[in-house]
Formats: sequence, structure tokens, C-alpha cells
Amino acid sequence: MQIHVARHQQQLGVFAAEDIVAGLASGRFLASDLAWRDGMAAWTPLGDWAEFRGVGVPTVVTSMPFSMPVEPASASLIPWEQGKSFGSFFATMAQAMKHPAALTTGRFAFGDWLVFCYLAVLISLPFQLINVIAFGDKNAQVAEGLRSLNIPELSKVAEQLASAEPAPVWVTVVGAVMGLAMAPLGYAFFALLHWVGQRIFRYQVPVERTVAAALLATALLAVLMAPLQLLGFSFAFQLGLSALFFIPACVIYYRAFGAATGVNPWVQFGISCFVWFVLCCCCFVAPVTLFVWSLAGRSGMSFGG
Repeated sequence: MQIHVARHQQQLGVFAAEDIVAGLASGRFLASDLAWRDGMAAWTPLGDWAEFRGVGVPTVVTSMPFSMPVEPASASLIPWEQGKSFGSFFATMAQAMKHPAALTTGRFAFGDWLVFCYLAVLISLPFQLINVIAFGDKNAQVAEGLRSLNIPELSKVAEQLASAEPAPVWVTVVGAVMGLAMAPLGYAFFALLHWVGQRIFRYQVPVERTVAAALLATALLAVLMAPLQLLGFSFAFQLGLSALFFIPACVIYYRAFGAATGVNPWVQFGISCFVWFVLCCCCFVAPVTLFVWSLAGRSGMSFGG
């Protein structure tokens, strides 16, 4: 397995274990150099590795938290940062899925990855348009699905959807195009909220790197999931499809996002859960609570006894 080596917050590159042994013996590497490989939670001095212990000079530096990414080397190993093209776009997609550890070498400038995300949206757009044109308005299918749940409140919503006039195809197409055009900016906004969550849990990842990494991971999912738009539409089918692909999508997203930000993927997943929990509380629980208190005030009720 390839091992990343860094010294003084500068990456020296990615090496095989035997190359590191030879480098420690020759003085090219020091036992105090920090190293990390896929699956580890922290950058650790080479002298603390069992396979390298006793080779080279004694360890003088303690381990560095994995949440504090080292500065990337001048030469990024990410194809998209080496040159912008369709070839480098798809090579980066493949790298993010097969070798996400290489993402630690990236510079992650916001502008580069905003373009990357827009390119992913452009690739997914034809699939979205085919879905809209072929399957038209989906209100009737959604209404039927809501009725099948046999929940009175949802049945009322289903009746409203079923009675609504379907929008013309051109309106739906324009809406889909505009929605996709704004999507990367929306992803960037939620990435900012995730960055706030990181700071709450004391993970010092730069905001630009966090947002750029989120754009990369989201673009990856957008392209991978785009062909599913060709499978048709039904409420039950979409629920089943969502349940089937939820876990694989999370694995793909958080492996890439975690590697790019230098934070364990499970930690990033937990931070996302925390952020969305807070958002749900702010967007649902708080307004409902205020509404109830308002009704109580108007009716002269008192919750304090």
C-alpha cells in the first residue's frame, strides 16, 4: 500500500514501504518525517511505524492529528489540478473512487472545483432533460404514492397534487436547467455550513479546502447517478432506488471528501449528521414551537401553569 510522507508541513510524495526503508537508511527520510496511508486516523512519525522502527535517526516529533492537513506539495497528484480537460475530469473521477488518498496532495482552489462541479452538472443535464421530456409531470405518480401510505394528512396533500394542472413541458425543462445551473452554488453554501460544523468540533480545515472538496465529492455523485434518470419514474420505485443507493453513495462521497479534507470519513459523516440535525431543528422545530406559542398567546393559554 502506498504511503504519503511529509516534512515540515510539506508533502514529499507517495512511496512504497521498501522505498521508505531504503530512504531511512540513506538519510533521504527521517524517522521524524510524518507519514499516512489509507485507513489511518492520524499522520504518524516514520519512527513510530512497526515496519520502520529502528531504521534511521530517533523520532523527535509527535504525531499530527489527521484533521490538520499538511500543505500540498507543489505538484498535485490530482489530474484536474494538473490540467483542465475532459480527460483529466474523468481521470479525477476514477482517482477519487479508486485511490482517494491521492486527494491529500491537492491544492483545492475554489475556482478550479467550481468549474469541475459545473462540468459534472453539464454532463448530467442531458439525462435530466430526457427524464423530464419522456416522463413529463410527476404530480400524479407522487400523489398515488402518498395515497398508498394511508396517512390522512398525506392523503390531503395527494389530492392537491392530483388536482393540480401539469406544467407545460417547456416550463419543466427551463426549471430543470435553471435548477442545475444554480446547483453548484447551493452545494457550496451547504459546504460552508459543514465547515462551521468542523470548527465546532475543532477540526481546523480551511474553508476553501472544505468547500472545494465538497464540490468534488458532489460532482462525483452527480455523474455516477445521472444514468438513473433514464429508468423512468414512480413513487415506490424512487423510494426503493434511494434506499438501495443511499449507503454506496455515502461511502463514495465521504471517502473522497474525507481524503480531500484530511479528516476521517466517519468523522465527516458524523459532522454532516450534526449539521443537518441543527438545520432541521431551525427550519422545522423552532417555527412550529413559535407557532404553538403564538396560538397559546392568542387563546389566553398559559404553559407555565
